[in-house]
Formats: sequence, C-alpha cells, structure tokens
Amino acid sequence: MYYVIYGDVHGCLEEWEELRKLIPKNSFEISVGDILDKGPYPVEALRYAKKNKIFTIMGNHEYKHLRKYWGRKVILDEDQQRVYPQLKQEDFDFIESMPFFLKLNHLTILHGGITNKIRLNNPPLNIMTLLLFLREVDENDKFLPLNHNHPNASFWADRYKGHEGFVVYGHNPFKDVKKNKFAAGIDTACVYGNKLTALVIKNTLKPWDYEIIQVNAKKQYSPLHFEIQNP
Repeated sequence: MYYVIYGDVHGCLEEWEELRKLIPKNSFEISVGDILDKGPYPVEALRYAKKNKIFTIMGNHEYKHLRKYWGRKVILDEDQQRVYPQLKQEDFDFIESMPFFLKLNHLTILHGGITNKIRLNNPPLNIMTLLLFLREVDENDKFLPLNHNHPNASFWADRYKGHEGFVVYGHNPFKDVKKNKFAAGIDTACVYGNKLTALVIKNTLKPWDYEIIQVNAKKQYSPLHFEIQNP
C-alpha cells in the first residue's frame, strides 16, 4: 500500500482534485490539516475530505473554528467570519474526530512541528496544541511564538533528532518541500499562488524514501503578508 500525504489545502479544491488524479491507486490518503480558510472552497474541501475518506490531521485553522464552536473566546479574522457560518453540525463532528497526530511505524504525521523534548506517548492537551502551531524553537528547544524577537531561534525541523520517527508536516509555507534528515515540510503555499504537494511513501518503516507529486496553483487566492521561505 502507498501512503499519500497532502500539504495544506486551504480551500484550493480544484488543485486538490487535480493532484489526486496523479497518485497511486488504492492509496491510504492523509491530510496534514488546514483544509479550511483563505482559499476559494474551504468548506467544500473539508466535505470533500470526509466524502473521500481522506484521513485528516487537526490543523490550527480547524482547531480555531472548533474552539469557536465550543464557545471559547476566539477572534475570527474577516475570512474566517466568512467561513464559520457555513459550517454545519456534521462538519464540526468531522473536525472533532481529527487527531493531533498519526503514527505509522517510523512515520509520524502532524500539522505544525515537534521539539526534541515532546513525547507523543499520551501527551496532555496543552502539548498537543503545540503540535498545531510550532515553527521555531530557542536553543533549549522551547516553543517560540509567532513574531518573536529571540536572537537564537531555529526552525524546529533543523534541530529535530528523530526520536518520534520521520515527521511529515505542513503549517509553514515553503517554496518547495523542506527536506531534513528526520522531517519533510510539505506546505508549499498553494493558496498563495505556488504549489500543492503530496508526499508518496511506500514503506512506513522507511518513510524518508518518498516521492514528491505537485501541481501548480491556478492563481494566488490569498494576499501574501510575508515572504515565502526557501526550504
């Protein structure tokens, strides 16, 4: 069996449909999350994942809508205010079913990142939510929030030593797949006009031996407020 892992879709449903035509048949399909928001068909893409039985990891965008649904104090941006009212009970049921990570032998799939100190052996909720948002860490492998000014910041995958296996993740947009010894970042900024990526893995005992399949974005759907990083 092949395992196909999709990067952040963010409502780019047409590109996702196009990409799925290129994958091996009878694959086990997995999304790293962030299907919702920013792009043209966020709710339709979420329902597409459910209809096609694409195993979906919780992304920070799904989690934000879910927390709003739970009645937590959440500030939705203008785009999310467009999306949230379209979500129905069955959509929230689907989101609630999403795990924060998936482990398959030596392969771990999550949305954002992990540090060398985090262990995925029944972690508490506050640790699991870090998996959704993690980008950079300090010299002691501690989480750094967005827009920090820490002088010794590192991207987590550049420090990760592989204790939870080979990690495939999204969340941070790159111009192409970010390849590290123990990780691969596959958010290639489709919603910002770049590419949508799928990683194809044949053997979860050797997940670092993967193939990359990509399609180009049809257009830039969301304004870019930052520079997309080189991997």
